[in-house]
Amino acid sequence: MDNSSSRVPAPVREMISGIVTAVHDGDDARIKALLERLSKDADPAALFLLHSRLNEDLRGPGARLPL
Repeated sequence: MDNSSSRVPAPVREMISGIVTAVHDGDDARIKALLERLSKDADPAALFLLHSRLNEDLRGPGARLPL
C-alpha cells in the first residue's frame, strides 16, 4: 500500500476495488452505481488511487489495452 492509499478510508478503497473489477469486467451498470457512491466520498487522494488502480489493471496481465 502506497502513501496515498493509506490516507483513503477502507470503505472508499473497497469501492475503488469494485470499480476496477467492474471496469475489467465491462459491467457498465456497476461502474455507474459505484462511481455515484464514490462521488459522495471522494477526495483528491481517493481519485488519485482510483486513477492509479485503473492504470495498473488496464496495463497488467490480461489487459485489453495495448502497452
